[in-house]
Amino acid sequence: MTATLAKAMPRVPIVKSAFLWGSIAPDLALWGLSLGGIFYYHFILGWSIKQAFALMFDHLYFHHPLWIVSHNLLHAPILLLLGLGWAWRCSSREEGSEISRWFLGFFLACLMHSGVDILTHVDDGPLIFFPLDWTTRFQSRVSYYDDRYYGREFSLFERSLNLFFLVYLFYSPVYQYFRKLVQKL
Repeated sequence: MTATLAKAMPRVPIVKSAFLWGSIAPDLALWGLSLGGIFYYHFILGWSIKQAFALMFDHLYFHHPLWIVSHNLLHAPILLLLGLGWAWRCSSREEGSEISRWFLGFFLACLMHSGVDILTHVDDGPLIFFPLDWTTRFQSRVSYYDDRYYGREFSLFERSLNLFFLVYLFYSPVYQYFRKLVQKL
C-alpha cells in the first residue's frame, strides 16, 4: 500500500525508505516476541505450538507489560501523532535535516499502518489511547482474519487490492521491458 502511494504521489517529498520501514515497523516487535515465544515455549519447554500460541495471544498479548508496550509503541495513535508533529516541526524549519524528513515519512507510514489495523481487528487491535490507557481497543466490525466478522470477504477484498497494487506498480516497467525486448528482435 505504501509503495503504491509513493508511486502515485511522486511530488510529495517523502523519503521512500522511511515510508517503507514505517509500514512494517509496527509489527516487528510482535513478530520478534512471537518467534521468541515459539522458540522458548515449544523448543525449550516442550509445549505444543497450540499451547504456546494460546499463552502468547490469549494472555501475554493482553496482559504482559513487555508485550503491550512492544506492540503498541509504534501502533499508538497518540505517540505516532506526537512523533509526526515533532518530525513535521523539525523538517519545516529552514535547517530541517534529512533525518527529520526521514522520521516524517516513517511516522506517517506507521500511522497509516495503525489506522488499517484499528479498522480490521475486532477485539485485538492496537490500544487507542496508549500510553495513557492500557486496555481500550476499538471494536471494529471487520476482521481481516476472522470469518465471523467478514474475514472471508475482507480476504477477497485484500487480495483484489493487492493485485491492483501489483499491476499498478509493475505494469509500466514490465511493459517497457518487453517492448525493448521485442524491438531488439
